Amino acid sequence: MHILVIKQLVIMALIAAGGFVFAKFFRTTENESKFLSRLLLYLVNPMLIINSFNIEFDPDKMHQLLFMTAISALTVFITIIMVAFIFRGRDSADLDSLDRIGTVFTNCAFIGIPLIRGVLGDEGVFFLMGYVIVFNIALWTYGYYQISGGQINIRKVITNPNIVAVVAGLVLFCLPVKLPEIIAVPVAMIGELNTSLSMILLGFLLAEFRLPRGDASEHFVMRIIKFSAFRLVITPLICLAVLIPVRIIFADFMQIQLMLYVVLICSACPAAASVPSMACLFNKNASYASMLVSVTSILCMITLPIFIALAQFVFNFIQTL
Repeated sequence: MHILVIKQLVIMALIAAGGFVFAKFFRTTENESKFLSRLLLYLVNPMLIINSFNIEFDPDKMHQLLFMTAISALTVFITIIMVAFIFRGRDSADLDSLDRIGTVFTNCAFIGIPLIRGVLGDEGVFFLMGYVIVFNIALWTYGYYQISGGQINIRKVITNPNIVAVVAGLVLFCLPVKLPEIIAVPVAMIGELNTSLSMILLGFLLAEFRLPRGDASEHFVMRIIKFSAFRLVITPLICLAVLIPVRIIFADFMQIQLMLYVVLICSACPAAASVPSMACLFNKNASYASMLVSVTSILCMITLPIFIALAQFVFNFIQTL
């Protein structure tokens, strides 16, 4: 499977490279990146989610989705506990808060969805919805609390387009009828844009990548190296350590291995694109937040296939016991 992951990452990297060249040649600004981000968040991703649920109802799949949500919640909760001890008491409370949410929240939408779809197919995307539910609830409660300095915005959780799409998709999944073709086709076509637009957006972000000058540059570089190690190495290792006993205990649960791969891929993704957006919203260091996303997006090309290969070896070994 790690070979498929590498192949899909190379495909995605080539699309991102196209976005990078375009951004450099036409000198795109932050406004274009924000527009693409909004387009993905408010239209493309919700359509992809709804399309994933536009299938015949199956009680087993509903049980699997609930199980996937529970596993996702467990891994996210453990990560939150970990960062509470790691990123504290350093020289900048603002940067610490960005490090915390950047470690907990991964780019499971812009990177995870196209990667999982390319490697695991539409069934993998269906299971990913369990992680998306946990991600958005945690982002607008824990994440909002961290970066705002003590607030929680429940309204943001309820009205988040991806949560709304998941709820609408679940209703559609449970109904005896599916979307008529005249609606299903445009929904699917818009959802198909996810991979290309996500990677083009990443190319735009990489083109905007700038290191501060002077002494601040070395300081930022050291912080980003430490952050990248936790986001791309330590966190996936902890996730895999949690998933191993789950794989053993629930060995007979249908599609258990597929679900665990989805969780691991999400855990091994780079920092979420939401981190710079929230930094802008609360007047934090948006430049530093963008660097977290950009650097980890590049490095995950190396680390993510390694963890998939490691998980494949471990899961296959467990299966032989």
